[in-house]
Formats: sequence, structure tokens, C-alpha cells
Amino acid sequence: MFNFMNKKQQPIEETRSKKVVVEEENDEGGANDWLATYSDMITLLMAFFVIFFSASKVDMQLFEELKNGFVSDKLNTTTGSPLKMLYNQLDSTFDNSAMDNPRVDIEKDFRGINILLGSESLFSSGEASLTPAGRQTIDEICLSLDSIVGKYNLTMDIEGHTDDTPIRSFRFPSNWELSSARAATVLRQMIENGLPPQNSRAIGFADVKPTIKPFDAEGNYVIGSREKNRRVEIIIHY
Repeated sequence: MFNFMNKKQQPIEETRSKKVVVEEENDEGGANDWLATYSDMITLLMAFFVIFFSASKVDMQLFEELKNGFVSDKLNTTTGSPLKMLYNQLDSTFDNSAMDNPRVDIEKDFRGINILLGSESLFSSGEASLTPAGRQTIDEICLSLDSIVGKYNLTMDIEGHTDDTPIRSFRFPSNWELSSARAATVLRQMIENGLPPQNSRAIGFADVKPTIKPFDAEGNYVIGSREKNRRVEIIIHY
């Protein structure tokens, strides 16, 4: 009887040991399954970037000009750049001593080139349609921008600003609507002159960004502040 029990238990023990070995082998195989998924993902990413690069056409000359121009602007060197060329052109046209245009001011700041236009030279009071003189001013500015802005893909931000005098009309319930409409009107006129709309945007700031605070610390009105604050700014940058 003892021999019979040993013979009966031996197959059972062998079966259990085989089952354990099989389970361990299965576990080891499953642990490496993620490698197949990972390799597929890497292959797909590589294929995507190869197609993306082959479909794109890089203008190396334009890239080098923009790179050199960006570095020269940031380091304030004398190397020519798109913004520097544009500034010189605008300055010679609108801010020269021989024929200075009082309706246009050209400045350089941390944002890029800033063209400041007083609202009185562009719009009638409380309106967002360009006057004949305002249309002429925008057309003259576009002549200077046309040869550089489109070529170098520069960005144009058109900002509308009002003074702190409230407005409430059917068309413009507040200065937000008025400032936005004026910025959009100027931008539309510039696009009609052939400037690219892709890198352009019109923004209205109402009276929240005054050039001069309308009242001093004692609460007294600052003479001339409202006239300065009613303006349109054209910011040209990379």
C-alpha cells in the first residue's frame, strides 16, 4: 500500500511542477509585450516626422535673414534686420524734419515698432468709420509696410484705445465696442491695401491702457490727457 501511494502522488507532484513552470513562462512572455507596442509607436512617430519634413519647404535665405535680424534687434547691433529696415523707412517718411506728419508718431519699444495714430485724425467723435483724411493716412502707412511686412511674415497688432469718457449708443454700448470697432476698421483698410491678414489681429482696450492717466494723485483732471489716450496703435513685431 505504501508503494501504491508513492506511485499515485508522483504524477500529481509532476503535474503541479509542470503547471508552475508553464505559468512562469507565460508571465515572462507577458512582461515583454509592452516592447512591441512601444516599438510600433516609435516607428509611427518616425514616419510622421519624415513625411512632415519632406512635405515642408524651408526657405533658408529667409530663415537666415530673420535669424540675423532677430539677434541684431535683441542685441541692438548695427546689423540690418526687417524691423530695423522698417523703422528707418517709417521714420524717414513720417518723422523727418522736412515734412513731419503730426498725425503719425513712430516709436520703438520692447514689443517692436509702434505706430501711434491719434483718433481725431482717423475718426469723428463716437464713430468707427474712417474719415477721408484718416483713410489717406492709413493708405500712406501701408505703402511703407507693404514691401517688408509680407516678405518677412511680420505680425501686426492693431489696438484701439479710447479715453475714460463713457459712451452709450445703440451701436456702441460701451468703449469696449467702440475701441474694438475702430481697430477692426483700420485693419480692414490695411488688408484692402494688400497687407497679409494671416498674421494680423485687431484688439480693443477701451480706456484701460491710457498713455497718460486722466487724473493726478489729487483727483485733478490732467489737461490734454484724453486727447492723448484716444488713439490707435499699430505694433509690428516678429
